[in-house]
Amino acid sequence: MALVSAGVPFDVAFSLDSTMRQALVITHGKNRGGEFDWGSWSWRRQDG
Repeated sequence: MALVSAGVPFDVAFSLDSTMRQALVITHGKNRGGEFDWGSWSWRRQDG
């Protein structure tokens, strides 16, 4: 649902394979200021 909320059409978001979907979610999250930890494959918690 993260891609749909980012403006990707529903049918496109759910037709992507899992690798592409994950890549786009990470890219979108980083563009919004998130920090992704590649070692643990999780988002780093941001304080404040």
